[in-house]
Amino acid sequence: MDILTQYIRRAIADGIIDEWHIWDFTRSAEDSDWVTREFGPARFMGDKAPYQEKGAVTPQSAFRTSVKIEHDFHIAVVPNGNPEQCFEIVVGGWNNMQSVVRKVSSSELNATARTTEETIWSKATPAVLSPSVPNDVVLYVDQAGTTSLRVNGVTLGTWPELNLSAGAQVMVRGGWGANLELCDVHASVRRYVGNPKEQLPYWQAYDYYARRVPQFSDAVFLKCDDDIVYVDVDKLNDFIEFRLANPEYFVVSANVVNNGVCAFLQQSAGAIPEEVGHFEHPPGGFGGSLWLSAERATALHDFFLKRERKHLPLPSAAVEWNERHSINFVAWLGKDLVHMALPKGDDEYALTVGLPTFLGRPSAIYSDFVVSHLSFGPQENGLDLDRLLDGYDALMRSKLGL
Repeated sequence: MDILTQYIRRAIADGIIDEWHIWDFTRSAEDSDWVTREFGPARFMGDKAPYQEKGAVTPQSAFRTSVKIEHDFHIAVVPNGNPEQCFEIVVGGWNNMQSVVRKVSSSELNATARTTEETIWSKATPAVLSPSVPNDVVLYVDQAGTTSLRVNGVTLGTWPELNLSAGAQVMVRGGWGANLELCDVHASVRRYVGNPKEQLPYWQAYDYYARRVPQFSDAVFLKCDDDIVYVDVDKLNDFIEFRLANPEYFVVSANVVNNGVCAFLQQSAGAIPEEVGHFEHPPGGFGGSLWLSAERATALHDFFLKRERKHLPLPSAAVEWNERHSINFVAWLGKDLVHMALPKGDDEYALTVGLPTFLGRPSAIYSDFVVSHLSFGPQENGLDLDRLLDGYDALMRSKLGL
């Protein structure tokens, strides 16, 4: 993802795209930690997502945030100088009827079963959180270290036992079925933290945007895999303009290296010679010999990396497609979010077969914008990833003048 990051940051710097939303569906703690370190603040968190850092509070500076959540807003306060002993404030728990303060070990903040938890304050707070507007939350510490919390202009409590005279770090999360949106996060690069360990987690992203059609109806969405290793940024704006000018297509795909349908079309147009390999029409647009083979993917990557002109033209400027295709890099119109409240399941099938068939709007593959996709699952074990990544890293640096 390092290579993709350089391309996207260049596209943002050049004003081609406005925002980059990174959906964290990582499956390992190591990958999650890397995404958290490398990218912007969290804007959205699923109800099962772990605590995320949000800010700090000191006697000189209150912690302020604005959140949309229906109940169970969790705030973790980690005292400076004593990070092992934390405090957890739950606002609007028990169906938005009660709030509590707990003392808990930092090692158990994200644990489902705790052994150190101690409730030190509890109060009935009926309807403390509004479900329809952002809730203003302010955490104060006075000069003596006493802590207090105000939500939507109402002080919930004041706690001398939370001695934060040295200040503290503040983390937040949702919980118990309540997703959390941090409405004061407006960075151009921001994270959206999905619920961990879901087998098919991608529906969470579609659900988020489909619930916000008015907010995004004028946008153009570019969805790309995290293992895109080449982006022709010089042609990205043309791709976006084509997407805007052709609303009859439900999704428009880039011309992708290491994509079964694109490889078939590239070879049909004479862009890939037979000695590189034979790339057949995948049955129904899905799977096929390239998808299954690390050797065929390696040959295709090597051919593209050695090719002086990084373009593999298709039979026409835009190829209309009525079957399934991989969605390694695709674009859709924000106004089409009205159709995209997808359930858990195969999002690729829904976007390229189910919805186009239902709506009578085919896909298109745009020839003049080329990206390269590193690998599909069946290819991964047989690829010399270090060698290929070195090649694409050198290409990226040359392309971007780094």
